[in-house]
This record gives sequence, C-alpha cells and structure tokens, in this order.
Amino acid sequence: MTQSFLSRVAARYGVGLRDLLAAIAEVGGLSNIVGQTRLDSEVYLNRQARDRVSQLCRVPERHLRRALPAWVQEEPRKRFASGPAAQFHHTAEKVVPWGPACPECAARSAGRAEGVRLYLEPQQRVCALHRRWLMQAPGTAGRVVRLPAGGEQWVQAQRRHARLLRRSSLGVEAFEVAAAVTASWWWQAWSREHVWPSRLRSLGSGGMDPKVWRVLARELVTYPETVALATLLADDRFQQCLIADARGHAPYRLADLPVLLSAVARCVGRPWYREQLASEMSGPLFAWAYQCVRPPRRTGHGEQAMWAVAPAHRLRPLVDELAARMSVGAGGQTAEGKRRRGLNRQSDESFTAGLAHAGRYVREHGNLAVQKDTMVGSFRFGEWLHNVQTRAWALPPDRVRALTVLDPWWNVPWSVQWQRSYYRARDHAAVDGPPDAAAGFAGTAVLNGEWLYLQCTQYDALHPEQQRLLADIGVTAEAAGTARPRRASMRARFETGLEHARAYFAEHGHLAVSGKGTVHEGYPLGTWLVAQRSKAQRAARPTDRSRALDAVDPWWNPPWPLKWQRTFAQIRRLGRFLRITLRTR
Repeated sequence: MTQSFLSRVAARYGVGLRDLLAAIAEVGGLSNIVGQTRLDSEVYLNRQARDRVSQLCRVPERHLRRALPAWVQEEPRKRFASGPAAQFHHTAEKVVPWGPACPECAARSAGRAEGVRLYLEPQQRVCALHRRWLMQAPGTAGRVVRLPAGGEQWVQAQRRHARLLRRSSLGVEAFEVAAAVTASWWWQAWSREHVWPSRLRSLGSGGMDPKVWRVLARELVTYPETVALATLLADDRFQQCLIADARGHAPYRLADLPVLLSAVARCVGRPWYREQLASEMSGPLFAWAYQCVRPPRRTGHGEQAMWAVAPAHRLRPLVDELAARMSVGAGGQTAEGKRRRGLNRQSDESFTAGLAHAGRYVREHGNLAVQKDTMVGSFRFGEWLHNVQTRAWALPPDRVRALTVLDPWWNVPWSVQWQRSYYRARDHAAVDGPPDAAAGFAGTAVLNGEWLYLQCTQYDALHPEQQRLLADIGVTAEAAGTARPRRASMRARFETGLEHARAYFAEHGHLAVSGKGTVHEGYPLGTWLVAQRSKAQRAARPTDRSRALDAVDPWWNPPWPLKWQRTFAQIRRLGRFLRITLRTR
C-alpha cells in the first residue's frame, strides 16, 4: 500500500509519516494535505507529489506505479489550487481490501522486522510458508493469525482457490457469490453447525471482544467452505444439471432443486444442509439458483445477472458490519444499524407502506393473488406487489419473511390466474371434500371442474409446488391419471352453441348480441358469441367455426359496433314486416 510504503521511507529518514508528507506536499510553507492519517487508511498523491516521492526514494515512477496499485488510482482533493497534494482515505469505497504482510516473510525480505500492509486479494490471505492468516481489521494495521492444526485445510483451500481462478473465467464472480452465501449461513448460527464454532474457538481471540472477533474471523473460519462452494457454482456441468433439474420452472424454494441441495451439502461436508436449506426462499444462494435456471440465463444478460450479487445480499464492509453487530436490540435480536449500501430510505418507506396495504388486503380477501390493476383505497396495490415480485429473488430476507407471513404463496412462479383458480378449488374441497377426478369432478362448478381436469391432463408439466398444492386438495398424480372431463368435448360444446345461435337468428334475424344479458333457453349465448368473436379476431384466416357462424349470419362479427348492426337488423326486420303487411292488403 502507498501509505505503508511511505511509512517505511519515513522510517529510513528518521521522521514520521505525517512529517514526510508535509515535506512532500508543501506549498509555500503550508501543508497541502486533506484528511487524517489512520492505521487503516490509504494516501493518494497528485502528479507533483508522486514526482517528489520518486526523487526522494530514488525509484523510477514506472516501478512505483507497478508496485503500488493505488499510486495513480485517484487524484486527491487539494487545499490549494496548485502544487503537490495528498489525501487520506479509509472508507471501503476508496480503499480496496488489504491486510498485513506475514512478519517472517517481511523480515526476510527487508532484513529486519517491520510492519507492512499490502493490498490482498481473497486468494492471498494465507501465508502457506508460515501458516498465517493475514486479517484486515478496521482501525488497526491488521492482524496476523496463526492457523490451528498446521493450517493445512486453509493452505489447500487457497491452492484450490488459485486453481479456480486459473481455470475459470468466472472464478472471481463465483467466489463473490459463494462468500455472500457462506456469510449468510454464518450469521444464521444454526444449532446443528459445530464445525465453524469449533474453528473459531481454536483460533483464539487474543482478548478481543467476542462480538468483534466473530465479525473479523468470519472470512477466515468459512474460507475452506467458501472456496469449495465457489468451485461448485463455477462448474458449467453442474449448472447444466441444475437447469435440467428445474425442468423449465423457476424455483419457489430451494426444495424445488434437489440437485442443488445435494451438491451443496456434499461439497461443504454437511449432509444436514439438504434439509436445512430446503425451505429457503430468499438469500444469495436462492438468488443465484433462480438466475441460473430461469430462461433469460441463456442470453448474455442472463449470464451476467447470475453472478451479480444483489445489494441486499452483498457482504458489508467490515466497518459497517461491526457497527451493526455491536448493536443488539430488544429480545437479543441483532439490530441492522446503518442501512446497507445500495439501499435507500425511499425504498424502505415504499415497502413499509405497501406491506401495510398488503396486510389490509389479506384480512379482507385471505391471500395476495391479485391482478396488477388492483387498488386498495387510492393505493395502487397490484402495481406495487407486481414490482416487488419482479425482483423478489433480490429482496432482503426480512422483507420476504414479512410477506410470507401474510401469504406463503405471495410470489408464485406461475400465473396469478392459476393461483386464483386453485383457491376456488380449495374452497370447494374444504366444504364438499376432495373432488372426484374419476367421476369427472361431479358436484363442482363448471369452470372449476374444467380447470381441475385441465390440470390433470398436464399434471406432469406442472411446477412441483403446483403438484403439491393439488395434492393438498386430493388431486394426486394417481387421481390425475384417472380423471375424466367435467363436460363434453370442445367440438360438442361448439355445436351446442351453434344450435342456439341458429335458433336465436331464426327468432330475431341477427346475432349482434353480447354479454351475460343474452340468454337463449338458459344457454349463455351472448357470452359464447363474445368468445367466438375473440377467437376469430385472433385467427389469421377464417376457421371452420367462423365459417359455420357466417352461414348462420354473415354479419355476426361486424367490423363496426354491434349496436349499429343490431339496430340495422331490427329496422330491416321491421321493413320486411311492413312490406308483407302491405302486400296482404
């Protein structure tokens, strides 16, 4: 790091870092330095200051640029308009992950013991030679941790990590996703998890506050599992197996992807994960799996989205994580503290308002299967819920839990219309018992029975969760195999409607009717004609059915309003009546 390098240069001259920088960034006898130096900060220099450093340490600037990643990373702010300048930064946005150098390695390189800080990538935190973990710790110069039991599993994990980065173009992204996943597991602190707590105890906190140590040691403790998971996620063959396992369906929960659960449990050496993770409906692993199996994944954009960790799932900077974990709310619950980076107050307020309306809607209707145009008072509730559902996989887990409490099926990966039809079938089953598929769903409403029969005919193509829902009301795979249609065939139903159309035309001289108000001998002729007109308009050319209706009334589907055609037919019929009357006189 530039600050670490300048500290060593200052030590060679027998001065402090601040004194050295004051000389480097001196303008007219005044210091042109912005910010305060800290043990964990980084310093940025402008061109004039960099030239002075190069002359001072007698190292060509091209070598310094190659050795110090932050050398030309950013132009510093200045107190004065011109002259050499320096600026200190310590925030996560400005200072990339770093750590202390291994003391033994640094002493061997420099010929004496001295503290050195380095920019460290995740695959560089283990000193394989001396079995040390090089830990970043905010507010300090870092901490060197002696690995327990020889540290062999960390050394092997680092080698696998380096191999992953060499062999896979997605190694960096896969590790980022895996780190977010293992971090989410870490903070859930499952009672069946014994490996990580044991590792944490074996490391020893050195008298550090246990809460602080738990935050700082998370990356170290979970590193072997993170590398194993990243290797699995980056495997293209595994991704293809996962897509095949999904059978074209988006997952509702991780239980819908048994291949994923088995592979994850196996790669991290925890068979009980298969059961533990099955009910997850949110979080970084669910989000990755959702993006992996959904159809857009086959495009370039989908491939990119699969590796983009949502803001709600990203690892927080250590400073933010420490601030959040050090605050404990009522009941021992960890407070969130500072809002996660990437989220904003407007989003929080919008969700809170929408959640209140969702609770009101559920109390009135019992579920959240709403159309997009649904209003709750003056609030566009359907539109709000649709927007939430669109990126439900990226929601913070607490928001998903809040909506799931209201309705476990608030975000089904199938159509809302299917869910509404299911609720009607469920309500019927609750009153009259399970529908009898073998008897053609006798006793059900016509539309309800037809819908149930349709589900039976395509049972194997349904989402696994849809099959479970149908099984809850008695429509199992075995029952679906014996299902009989609720009504006659489509052809027979059309012939019935056509007969009523002929009879109506004979009586009234036209078919320019629509809506529920037109009923002929108990048959909903108006509704039937509306459906036939809709089908005719969607067809590219005349169909057998439209030609059959043309034979009854050539103007049954006019390109002008039905009211005009109906009035014309009535006038024409009246004219014929008058002509016949006059002839008889």
